[in-house]
Amino acid sequence: MRWPWLFASSALGELDRNCWPDFSAHYGICCQEGLPPDERCFDGVARTWQRCCRCPEQIDGFDGLGPKLTRQFFGPLLCQTSATSRLEDFWLPDARRLLRVFIYPLARLFNADLLNRLQLGGWMTGSECDYGLTPCTEQRWNGFFSVYRQFATEVLVLLKFLSAPEGVLTEDPTQADLYVVPYFAKSDCAESGNFGRDPCWGKCKCATAVKHLFNALPYFTWQTRARHLFLATGDIKDLPVEIQAQPLLVSLGASLCGGHVLVPSPNLDPDLQPKAKMETREASGRSPERHILAFWFGSVDKEWRRRVVAQMQDYQKSGDRPVIIHGIDGDYAARDIWQTDANSPQMVLEEMMRSEFCPVVQGDVPHQKRLFDAIITGCLPVVVAFPSHVPKQVSWWLPNGPPAERMVPFWDAVQYRSFVVEVPEREVRAGAFMTRLLQMPSAEKAARRMAMRRARAQLRFDFQGTGPDAFTNLVQEVWQFLRTATASSGCKAAATTVASNGTAFDCGVPPTVKGIEMYGHMACCPVTRR
Repeated sequence: MRWPWLFASSALGELDRNCWPDFSAHYGICCQEGLPPDERCFDGVARTWQRCCRCPEQIDGFDGLGPKLTRQFFGPLLCQTSATSRLEDFWLPDARRLLRVFIYPLARLFNADLLNRLQLGGWMTGSECDYGLTPCTEQRWNGFFSVYRQFATEVLVLLKFLSAPEGVLTEDPTQADLYVVPYFAKSDCAESGNFGRDPCWGKCKCATAVKHLFNALPYFTWQTRARHLFLATGDIKDLPVEIQAQPLLVSLGASLCGGHVLVPSPNLDPDLQPKAKMETREASGRSPERHILAFWFGSVDKEWRRRVVAQMQDYQKSGDRPVIIHGIDGDYAARDIWQTDANSPQMVLEEMMRSEFCPVVQGDVPHQKRLFDAIITGCLPVVVAFPSHVPKQVSWWLPNGPPAERMVPFWDAVQYRSFVVEVPEREVRAGAFMTRLLQMPSAEKAARRMAMRRARAQLRFDFQGTGPDAFTNLVQEVWQFLRTATASSGCKAAATTVASNGTAFDCGVPPTVKGIEMYGHMACCPVTRR
């Protein structure tokens, strides 16, 4: 499902898959720099190297540094930006000026090649959607590609930086507050050199491009490393260790400290964008009735999921209201990973929009995309509250897990506890999970849902840039880190506003839970003075 205003190929310059009609020839064997193309690649008429492998060098109305780099980093899949950022996103109130950003003009090895090969994998499995470039809801589940799309925030973040208004981007690195590294770390792990057929997890040893990355960063030094922003929106433990160890990066978490900025999973469904189907129905008073008491869509292969789902099933047998449970099984070895009775992604969204409560319980790692889907669809998230490894703090993942403050994005800006329902571990052990939901007064549910609606924009990436969004919060968190913990002692243009105190970083192995590296295999934290 696509948005008409966004998807005319003539408007965006998006590559039509007809360049490779039967995939006997494709980007991987036709368009790689340094490799001679296969003889089947081009016919000199409909399929030419320029059309199928690159964007036009010039596009009327799309001049300047941002559009030029967009064509380099995303072409030929995307030749004109599909996401818009605002002047206000980059305004620094305390400095009373705009953030200045230098984006490395990295080779396509680190970005476009990864995206184009991943996209081929998606097309081959039948997906009609792209890898996070534009809003699109798949009509059915499409193997690993449907999994990978939940990691595409790094694509959206770069698109937002590239669409920055005049006065933000600079080609002079000495004038920059921030260096953005346009390497898609999680995409490298997913693509893994074979079109995403066999991704690698844990430390991402199969990543191909990262091996060449730091030789391509001439301004990366001990003095500037804390001003280099790395885009790595996977679970922190499943990223290349070289990226995990950087002082400033964006990922899905969890976050041990400082410049490790957490971001939401991308919201790629057109219905959930600002002023689209869902919000239009809300504004006109035509939102569907939330007649489903509780909704679950996910695997049931872990202890606390089994406990919660079992109690939902018990209620199903004798309760007065509908409870919907869609399990997921899968055979990763056979690449058959969507064994579920939930017929389509659209069906899942519609049922969430008709549900009161959506449990978000014990995933493989602290981050779960279902949390953000619940928030945006208006379904109250329900978590199990465990004692954290930090005294007197609560984890929403596992006993001794990371505090909630380190699990979710923008904790200081989003009042999560005003809408997230926390059920203590002891109540779940006692079989009272559903009792807690049934006993919640209607007034409290309405107040929580209203608070969640206020938070929605802060956790959603707005493709059209109609107002503050998750990107706005991301930029502000990055700036706060730059102000207080940069390791640069030689910053020139930014020296008056960016701290240049030679901050040291303590790098080491973070704590784990049950052998799971919840904060990754390596972390570098600024050393604070007492």
